[in-house]
Amino acid sequence: MFDPLSYRPTGRVAVRIVAAIALVSVATGILSILTDPTLEAAGPLADLQATAEFSGTVVGFALLVAAWGMRRGYRIAYLTAGALVLLAAAHGVVQLRLLSVPLIVLSIGGLAVLALTSTRFTRSSRLDLSPTQFGSFVAIVGVFCYGVAGAYTLRNGFAELETVVDAVYFTLATASTVGYGDIHPTTEAARLFAVSLLLLGPTTVAVAVGSLFGPAIETRLARTGRRVTNHHPSDTDRVAVLGLDEITVAAVERLADRTAVTVTVAASDEKRLQGLPDSVEGVVGEPTADETLERVDLGACDAVVLAASEEPALASVARATTDARVIAIAGGSTAPDLEGRADAVIDPLAVAADATTAATLGESDAAAQSSASAASHSG
Repeated sequence: MFDPLSYRPTGRVAVRIVAAIALVSVATGILSILTDPTLEAAGPLADLQATAEFSGTVVGFALLVAAWGMRRGYRIAYLTAGALVLLAAAHGVVQLRLLSVPLIVLSIGGLAVLALTSTRFTRSSRLDLSPTQFGSFVAIVGVFCYGVAGAYTLRNGFAELETVVDAVYFTLATASTVGYGDIHPTTEAARLFAVSLLLLGPTTVAVAVGSLFGPAIETRLARTGRRVTNHHPSDTDRVAVLGLDEITVAAVERLADRTAVTVTVAASDEKRLQGLPDSVEGVVGEPTADETLERVDLGACDAVVLAASEEPALASVARATTDARVIAIAGGSTAPDLEGRADAVIDPLAVAADATTAATLGESDAAAQSSASAASHSG
């Protein structure tokens, strides 16, 4: 019998409800712009109401990004989603429209689901920027601040520029070379400033994009090249194992017997790694840590085996890092949550139960029976 008090939603449910809130927030924001409010506000509340009409759409798109991060198990994405869902609910209230009611209700429900799935999102996220990347980021921020401060200071030399918001609008439109022309310089000093912003803006953005995303693209291409170079059609050449428990230790020992297979194991327990066969390469570190994954080099692997019962987030980590086959070993309530995040999910208890049943009933091919039930999900 279903007990609502003991029910705990899975991580997939949390991701889906955050995505649903995002879409409803976008739709509500667009409809709010096109329709009149049920209650017309006045004064500062009217300004807040007008702002919420378009900012609700921005919150919706931000929630989609957060849902993407949650899909990969990031803790920071989960925390960000919680704050944005609360903000989406506040937008629904401020908009003062009947069409905002679904957004408010869905957001309240989403907060409850997020509170119940806190332990599902544990992957840490580190932002490691090189000096060049950090400098590019600082340059973008610097040019933006220069544009806003300069435009506002010289506002008397511009037509239709009166507030800081106008200065932000002019800076973004000019630096991005869009240039709508509604705000334009009328004095020589303002024109010279606009020219400087036109030169600095596109140049800084181009350099920053190259330095921030270039290394990631190069790494991806290098991994693809290694996989093409090392690939043999008939064999699995390299296997990575993330996390160690009793089942994965046995699997590693069997894999090590296959001389054509190179096995790399990542685990935080150094003693367990020392007990593995000599042919197995051990990497000491948390399997979900970015540094550990870099040392294992999942991009060069043909298959990845996960001790998902101990670390459910490993499936999201592996799927986001490599295109190799992902095999998760998990049982009980963890197994259903891994559907779609692994090519195969093996439930050891189910395998043992099926093999026992087959042997008890005298079926001749017990191994086939257990193999059929081993992959509770196969991609």
